[in-house]
Amino acid sequence: MIDQTGLAAVRTTLAADGYALDVAEEGGRVAVRISVADPAACADCLAPEPIMRGILHQSLGVPEQVIDLTYPGDDDDR
Repeated sequence: MIDQTGLAAVRTTLAADGYALDVAEEGGRVAVRISVADPAACADCLAPEPIMRGILHQSLGVPEQVIDLTYPGDDDDR
């Protein structure tokens, strides 16, 4: 189960830099999609994927191995 307080904190932090966060649990996996919510989003503010995976692990309370992370511009981000 995802820690809702941690999820809210990550959403707030990303929103301040112009990003939106969608999270869904299914079949023991956690799909996390970060998308651009503001055309003026701070591209340099988005942490590299390995660091973001660690942040999500701590904030959501789920193992890093079950997080499927999609960043803006990834092939799956259509």
